[in-house]
Amino acid sequence: MSEEQTYRVLGVGQYEARWVQRSFMVKLTAWGILPCRNYRAQLEMRPERVIPPMWDMVFYVQDICQEALRPFKSEVIMLNAKGAKGIHVRDAVGEHEVPIKQAVPVTDIGSVVKAAANKDEYRVYALLTGIVDKHYGCIIVPVGAIVPAIYYTVYGPASMKECQAFVADNCSQELPDFGEAEARGGEIPWPLLTEE
Repeated sequence: MSEEQTYRVLGVGQYEARWVQRSFMVKLTAWGILPCRNYRAQLEMRPERVIPPMWDMVFYVQDICQEALRPFKSEVIMLNAKGAKGIHVRDAVGEHEVPIKQAVPVTDIGSVVKAAANKDEYRVYALLTGIVDKHYGCIIVPVGAIVPAIYYTVYGPASMKECQAFVADNCSQELPDFGEAEARGGEIPWPLLTEE
């Protein structure tokens, strides 16, 4: 039996950067849920020579998806001697500057989500479609909740009422027809990365 071809694509996740206590080091963490158990997620350093370095959120996908949700978490530690305020991460949605937070231990995710719901803090996520000017399949979740990597953040944090108003004005529940456009990773149009 031949081995499946693997492709590098830009993925999507949630990101956090924190100082490592009493040092010039920063830990960058990416997490989310992959839609297929044979896919892998990894933060990879971009070739630009800058301090702190820039990162790509990379998924390794195959033509066949073994359907099962798979949580992922990828962490890297880097030097930040120049004291930058944020770390740059490029993913399928674009480039993000992840602010560096103080070295405070993170509480368990359940208490974070519960606290966000109690404070009326939510985010709107949309399905990753590859169409930049429209949002499809929007969902509203409490801040801190983990969502599958087929979604990206489009609005928030805000109250539930504000999020519902955003969805009503900016989101369509009907998915577009992609025609015969080829997309790696099943039906999810993650951008394919080529070797430079």
